[in-house]
Formats: sequence, C-alpha cells, structure tokens
Amino acid sequence: MAAAAQHKIVIVEDEGLIAADLESRLKSAGYQVPGTADSAQPALKLIRETSPDLVLMDIRLKGEQDGIHVAEVVREQLDIPVIYLTAYEDRATLERASRTQAYGYIKKPIVSASLKGSIEVAIAKHRHERGLREERDWAIASFGGVASAVVVTDANSRISYLNSQAEQLVGWSVDKALRRPAATVLRLSHRDTGKPVQDLLTPAMLEGQTLPLPPDTLLQGSAERLYAIQGHVAPRWRNGRVDGTVITFTDVTLFQFRNDQMRQDHKQDALARMADGIIRHLPQLDALAEASKHMLATLPPGSPLRETAETIQKAALDASALGSHLCSYLQPPELECQRLRLDEVLKRLGESWKLIHVNFMLLMDPADPIHVQADEWQLLRALANVLLHARIHMRADSSLVVDLSSGEPEQLGQWARIRARYVSAQEDAAALERVFEPAWSGSSEDLHVTYTLVKKMGGMVAALLEGNTVSLEIYLPRAGVMGADASIEPEGPTLLIEPNPETRRAPSTHSKNTDTSSSKPRAAKKAC
Repeated sequence: MAAAAQHKIVIVEDEGLIAADLESRLKSAGYQVPGTADSAQPALKLIRETSPDLVLMDIRLKGEQDGIHVAEVVREQLDIPVIYLTAYEDRATLERASRTQAYGYIKKPIVSASLKGSIEVAIAKHRHERGLREERDWAIASFGGVASAVVVTDANSRISYLNSQAEQLVGWSVDKALRRPAATVLRLSHRDTGKPVQDLLTPAMLEGQTLPLPPDTLLQGSAERLYAIQGHVAPRWRNGRVDGTVITFTDVTLFQFRNDQMRQDHKQDALARMADGIIRHLPQLDALAEASKHMLATLPPGSPLRETAETIQKAALDASALGSHLCSYLQPPELECQRLRLDEVLKRLGESWKLIHVNFMLLMDPADPIHVQADEWQLLRALANVLLHARIHMRADSSLVVDLSSGEPEQLGQWARIRARYVSAQEDAAALERVFEPAWSGSSEDLHVTYTLVKKMGGMVAALLEGNTVSLEIYLPRAGVMGADASIEPEGPTLLIEPNPETRRAPSTHSKNTDTSSSKPRAAKKAC
C-alpha cells in the first residue's frame, strides 16, 4: 500500500458511475486520485494542474475530441503515461490508439485484479524509458560533437547510445541498436587471424580501468565492409560506481593503407639499392665465362685442371644469369598508356581464366564503367601474375573471385580497385608481408613484376589477410584523376620510388651495362 500511495492517478471517463467506481477502487488500493474528467479540455486542464503519475483514459469522451486526442497531447507535451479504458475493439480505433504509444489497454468491464497490475507495470515501464531518455540526452550532450565514434553501454554490456560517427561505421542506427548486446553491434576481429576480439567491456568494468583495443583491430560495418580502427574501452562511473562503458574509436583504414604503401615502397627501394650494389661489384662475368671456355678448349681430356675450369665456367654463367636478372629488376619495361575500360579488359581476362579454373568468378557493375590510363598488355600481364599466384596458393575447394569497384575506404573513391580473393591453403601474415618481393630464381614471373608495372602506371598494390581469406588488390587512378600521390596526401614528406638507381643519384663512371640501363627507365617513366 505504501508504494501505491505515492502514485497519483487521474481518471478521464465520460460515464460518471464508472468513474466513481474506479476512483473508489483506486483509493482502496492505496492510490491518490486528484480528480476525474469526462471531456477533453477539462481533462487536459486537470492533468496539467495535478501532474499525475498515470492517466486512465476512456477512448470515448463527451464532446468532439476523444481520449486518443487527449493522449497524444499528454504524451507529446507532458510525458505522462496513459492506459486506455475501452469497451470497443474495432481495428481502426485500436490502430489509431496504438500510434499514441499508450502503456496498456484495460477492457471494460474492469476487473480489480488486472487494474493494479496494469498500473504498476505502466508506471515502471515509463520510469525506465524516462531513465533511458535521460541517459541518451546525457550522452548526446557529452559525445554528440566528438569527432571519434562513441558507443555507450550499460552495466549489462547493452547499447545505450551511439553518436553519428559510430552509426556510420557500425551500420546501425541508434534506435535499432538500443538495448542490443554490444557484441552484436560492434563486430570486432583481429586483422591477421580473423578471430573475434575478446570481450573488453567486462574487464574494463571489473578493473575500473581504460583498456586499449588490440592492435590491427577490424570492425565489420554495414554491407560487410571492414574498417581498421583504433580506440579504447573506458568504464563509465555514476554515483561512485561503474555503471557501464564508453567505447571510443577512430577509423584508421586510410592511414593504415597509406602506411602499408609507404612501407612497401621503402622495402622495394632498399631492394633496388641492394641489387644495384651487387651489379656494381660483380666482376666482368662475361669475360670470365669466355676465359673459362677457352681454358677448357685448350686442356687435354683427363687433365686435373679440367674439373676446376668447368666449375669456374658454371659459376661464371650462373652469376651472369643472376646479373641479367638483377638488371631486368632495375629496368622496368617501357609502357604505352592509353584510356581503357577496365570492365572490357577484365572480361577478356575472365574468358580465358574460366577455362583454366572452374571456380573462377568475375564480378562487375555494368552500369558503372570505369576508365583508367594504362598499358593494356602490361596490365593484363600484371593481373595474370596475380591470378597465377592465387591459383598456386589457394585451397583446392576455394573459389577465385575477381571484382572491380571504386576504391575503399571512401577517400579512395577516385581510384579503381581490382581485387582477387581466395581462401589460402597456407599463406599467413608473414608470407603476405613478403609477397611483392622479387623471387631471384628467375624461373617464372612473380608479384614483384605486378608491383613494378602497377607503380609505373601510377597505381598501388596491397595484400590483405582476413582469417584465411587473401585479398590481392590493384588500385589505378580513374582516367582524368592524377596518379598515386594526388588523392592520398602523406602526413610527412612524400617518398617517390624510382626502381632504377641511376635516376636516384648523379651520374658517375660505371660499367657499360649499368650506364645503358640508366636511360630506359627515364623514357619509360614518361609513358603514363
């Protein structure tokens, strides 16, 4: 009775006997009844003056305005819960009443047992919702203008707020995300393994400390897009105790992509310097091979020196072949770039690959033709290397999917992206870190050739691992858009990689072969 006595209830009922009966029942149950009304305007006046905890509202009232109209005003202006009293169950009336977000319906004749239960549930529900609204208003005031994405959870790790940046990244509106488990909305995984990130909300609340998200965390957003994010999980304090968490994070996809590109360029530059150094310090291998050949011709069969001469000749020939391979590494082919429709180029490539690999799929949007400036033959060569690499390393039952689209993230929208995806049989993050390094055997072309050709066309390459799925990506600027460094501005000085060491420093006196190699890349670089 004590709890009920704290609640004030206004009765709006057009039949006086029913209103009097209800008032008697409510007072007997311990509720306060500050008054009753039988029409709209007196009811609104009474409710405004007494500020009740709940209104029992008959749908049919005296006058032109019914109880549904009064309930709409009460909800919008006064934030007081309403329970409808009705003897009518026609669909049109009930549908109209439901739009006022009433807290319940009690059908006449009214049973005392259900009356109190309906009242207590409605008041408790309204208080809970008011608390959520206050929490949301607090969050909006605190985090609405924050540049980072912010997610607020309650003590049960359920979503209580998302700011607009978080809505965009997670792909959930705040209304749909509200009260859902945080793990459902924030789908986090490790970049290298693809495994879900372990729960950080519970430790943050138990320890009362801010915890960072693991390095290389990926967020799966809308349309299955993946974002690289960095951020923290902090406990939220209220009245001296932890009452939830505040998760803040930032999309660093473009930053990470840029760093990956610069790291790859630094590595390739270092390899080029190493190759140039080896060539400069090798002896005159052709002369050594010719001298060993002449020695073999002059030695009689069975001579003890013949085996030594043969060993010298073989070593000289092997070293000469390596030197030739290094020279080709330092001398990228000349390019003849022209305007190409990538979908047409990929269709020609796809026709042959469908015959080679049964599970080959080519995905393109025919309504969005993408044009680039590129050398068609060399681009096909680069793409063929990607597909050959995939075919060698993919799992036997995996599909090889090639798709063409605009670049991701959104800041790369002026780039065309060609992506080959497959489930790898054995590649890991360490293997992909080395995937664009040259294979010095020279037995077949490798992805370093793809790297070199794409860079000379003003593009970029990337290799990503999501679980055991590998994505090999080629980015080319759309026709009419400037090349690699135009739309991605590095935060520090721009590093331009020139594969030929002769163009990286002033000319000096070296061997004839090295001097000759310095002119071709200069002419080739103008082609695109």
